[in-house]
Amino acid sequence: MDIYDVVIIGGGPAGLTAGIYAMRSKLKTICIEKEREGGKIAEAGIVENYPGFENIRGYELAERFVKHAKKFNLDIVYDTVVKIETGERPFKVIGENNTYITKSVVIATGTKEKKLGLNEDEFVGRGVSYCTTCDAFFYLNKDVIVIGRDTPAIMSALNLKDIAKSVIVITDKKELRPAERIMLDRLKEAENITVIKNAKVIKILGKEKAEGVLISLDGEEKVIKGDGIFISMGHEPNSQFLEGSGVELNRGFVKVDRNCRTNIDGIFACGDITGGVLQVSKAVGEGAVAMASVVKYLNRLDKN
Repeated sequence: MDIYDVVIIGGGPAGLTAGIYAMRSKLKTICIEKEREGGKIAEAGIVENYPGFENIRGYELAERFVKHAKKFNLDIVYDTVVKIETGERPFKVIGENNTYITKSVVIATGTKEKKLGLNEDEFVGRGVSYCTTCDAFFYLNKDVIVIGRDTPAIMSALNLKDIAKSVIVITDKKELRPAERIMLDRLKEAENITVIKNAKVIKILGKEKAEGVLISLDGEEKVIKGDGIFISMGHEPNSQFLEGSGVELNRGFVKVDRNCRTNIDGIFACGDITGGVLQVSKAVGEGAVAMASVVKYLNRLDKN
């Protein structure tokens, strides 16, 4: 069985950046992605805060990352990693399809959407969605609801405003607090967006498809009707596969030092999985830092 210099888990901006640096360092590398190359940035609408692009669609930026990585012949495979065995060297990265033996590991698995925890699973694909970029055009000139908080909810509403007839944002917070205040200005400027604050969603309503939501507002129950419902509650880390690995976590996010090193020598992490600011520029930067640390680690192994 082949022994890799490094296995990168995750094919988003952080993982692909790490992959580019790995290939330029002539390391035997494989990148494992479970869903789609390019990561969740592909779901963004217009990206305006990535240096070098005044504005670019998320899926276009993702495609550029993938194309750049493949230019250096990065091997990207589709598999779902279920665990990492760290008790012996080299490490074993165990996927549903294959087991990968490697001298080092870079974890770049990012995050996934938070759920409401209500009955939304009954309506996913039937009026309920987590991705405005993917599904917005199904609701052309229709009335839609966004359930969420802060930056994710505002981004979803702004992505929908030029497609839907009306957008109602329902949040359980007193105020929506975006990462960048300019987003709040654009939300207020949109004539077809209404925000309902301090509202608790009780239930998704509908029979064959979602038809609206039941909320509690000021102590009273109220029905808000809509043709589509987008859930934008934020994200949680994709770190379940690290259970039992010994990799130290903080609220599910991988703990790293400034050099993207975990508590286990030879295992590194970068991008959204490390928490903090969940931005593509931060992910790209950490991808570069992580691979620089991998190279130093491998050089130390060779000397020993």
